[in-house]
This record gives sequence, C-alpha cells and structure tokens, in this order.
Amino acid sequence: MVHWTENEIAGIAKWNTLDYEKLVARSLKRMFTVFPWTQRYFEKRDKFTVEIHAMKVSGKITEVIKDLTKIKSNCSALSKFHADILHVDSGSFHLLTDCIIVELAILNFGTFNPKVHAIWHKFFAVLVDAISKQYH
Repeated sequence: MVHWTENEIAGIAKWNTLDYEKLVARSLKRMFTVFPWTQRYFEKRDKFTVEIHAMKVSGKITEVIKDLTKIKSNCSALSKFHADILHVDSGSFHLLTDCIIVELAILNFGTFNPKVHAIWHKFFAVLVDAISKQYH
C-alpha cells in the first residue's frame, strides 16, 4: 500500500481546480506528436476524438483522486479492458502520464517546482502500476 503524506494529498487535490479535460486533451495531442506510434490504438476505433477520450481519461483520474487508498481496485476493470480487449501496450500509459506532467508544468509555470513534480510523478506512477496490473 502506498503511503500519502498530507502535502501529497493536498497537491493531488489541486487536480479538481483545473480544467482537466482540456489539460488531458492537450496531453493526448502532445503524446500523439512526440510518440506518433501511440496513435495506432485509436486509428481502428470508429468515431474517436481526442476530446471524448480526454473526458474518459480525466474522469477516471478524477475518480481515482477521490480515494487514493483504493487506486488498484478502482482501476482493476480498466486494466483488464486495456490488456484483454484493447491490447494497449502498457508502456503507453507512462508516455501519457509524462505528457500530463509536462502540461501541468506549463499550466503552473512558476509554481511547478521539484516538490510538486515529485508529487505528480508519484501519483501517476501508482496509477500506471494499477492500470498495468492485469497485463500478463
């Protein structure tokens, strides 16, 4: 089980003050530009839009943030879906969360110091681990 300090919990809670759907949409666009091979998972899906996927991703992040003690159980079905149905390379989750961290830094230029970076890095490492649990 991951231990969260009060400072980390407070830092992560700032997610709820952001326009997180736009932030995740920018992050997805960044990922598709920087890591173009990640687009292949979406090319086969009918009616895919970055904005709709950003709503799903940001919604799940928001849901997970509500209870940081249950991240693994909260992501179990999502992990199974990505592993068994979509066959998404689990390494892509790290790429997206790295892009989200970059966008957070851009958004909070001046207040995004190494301690804030460490909080988001830890949170997303735990989240990616939870989403990757069902992979064989």
